[in-house]
Amino acid sequence: MTLIRDSVGQVLTVLLALTVSVVMPRDDADATAPAPRFADIAAVDRYVEQQVAKHGAPGLALAVTRDDEVLLVKGYGVAGERPVTARTQFLLGSVSKSFTAVAVMQLVEAGRVALDEPVTTYLPEFTVATAGGAVQITVRSLLHQTSGLADAGFPAYTLPQPETIAERVQSLRSAELVSTPGTEFHYTDLNYAVLARLVEVVSGRPFAEILQDHLFTPLDMTNTSAVSTTAEARRAAPHLAQGHIQLFGMPIERDELDGYLGGSSGVISTAEDLAGYLIAHNTGGSFNGAQVLSPASVAALHRPPPDVDSSYAMGWVLDDDPDGSTVVQHSGVLSTYHADIALLPQHDYGIALLYNYNHALANYAGIRNGIVALLLGEQPAGTGPGAAGTGLILAGLIVVTSALLYLALRRVPAWARKRRGRPWWRILPGIAWTLLPALLVLALPKLIQLFADRVFTHYQILLSMPDVLVWLGITAVFSLLVGVARLLRLTRGRRRPGLDM
Repeated sequence: MTLIRDSVGQVLTVLLALTVSVVMPRDDADATAPAPRFADIAAVDRYVEQQVAKHGAPGLALAVTRDDEVLLVKGYGVAGERPVTARTQFLLGSVSKSFTAVAVMQLVEAGRVALDEPVTTYLPEFTVATAGGAVQITVRSLLHQTSGLADAGFPAYTLPQPETIAERVQSLRSAELVSTPGTEFHYTDLNYAVLARLVEVVSGRPFAEILQDHLFTPLDMTNTSAVSTTAEARRAAPHLAQGHIQLFGMPIERDELDGYLGGSSGVISTAEDLAGYLIAHNTGGSFNGAQVLSPASVAALHRPPPDVDSSYAMGWVLDDDPDGSTVVQHSGVLSTYHADIALLPQHDYGIALLYNYNHALANYAGIRNGIVALLLGEQPAGTGPGAAGTGLILAGLIVVTSALLYLALRRVPAWARKRRGRPWWRILPGIAWTLLPALLVLALPKLIQLFADRVFTHYQILLSMPDVLVWLGITAVFSLLVGVARLLRLTRGRRRPGLDM
């Protein structure tokens, strides 16, 4: 999506180029260079300070660990009216899925759940609209996001939101499976809502209590909790950072959208607490003498399925860093928060980044990769133009687009004169293209579903990139005005052939 003159193709091409320039990773790292035993943590600190300023982040909290050591835990910027600290709370979004996976694996180790059993063994009431579909869904397929559930078969965010995990699972009786369970990867929060309900039913206790007693407390995560709704989060987290959206590079305070979070997005935590969580994952499930999982189970959490084309493990995604190192990571995206966690198992590093803002074009992955590079003794790649640069680019696109379309509007009489007497089929393209920007705006949810396999409302898309939607909206309005003016001129000319147009 970008500057439109005569076709939406140009719109899509320029925005794609802008996005690629922001997120493209570097490709020139030395794959053979070993990581230094002692990373330059001061360089990491300076780098993050620079990135906070460059990308207009109102606040950020960082944790860096290696083996069982905490190398750096620090806050940057503000959480609203107070500075961000190591104990400032943030909503983790989909990073929460890794916690749900741990809770399931704890039940597996206790012999109370089997990964390859149908989930209906533990949730007899669980059903979907696809005939015979529920009994084919295994616990493992839910963890690997290969259950056949998908946003396309149940657009959860466009429907009334439940208030409990049980209500979410009950609502899935109207969900259609989009593929045979165990055969295809489809990322959706629904899988982890079902897993959270499984934990509740098998344990006989609320999901949040299980996480608290079997994970948060053993790992000394004293400022961490789990909630099922956004409204509950506001009550549960007294030190929750103020969320923000970003408009033309400027952060704007906004409360998180009301909605359901349970099992997939509802963990609230701090950089200090996540340091212990990272250590547990890098040390085979242990922390300060507590063993929350066996090394074998931790390894299973980080391993994608062997028989499906997917890099999604169990609440984690397996990536390759440009230097050839393995990175096990997951991000979390909400309307006003963003989170990243990453493990470098070959070097025993752990990284957590918590932001109290979100923008679809912000290069969060680039910042994480920059920290990885510094930990491995390399120089980080660039992270794009930053908030101010991106804001200026989008503002410039609005100005140029508006100017071009204003000129097109002024030239309507001349355009119509040149086409007087031509058949309609030759004139139609000059009218039809003016409808395309409006159609593009209307079709954005469907385009996102097509290319990203996710379903969101127009309002959610607006909050994720309000400046882009402002640009597209202005383009759509001006284009429609040009189209209507051309059509009226042509109609007048045909009704009054003697009129000089």
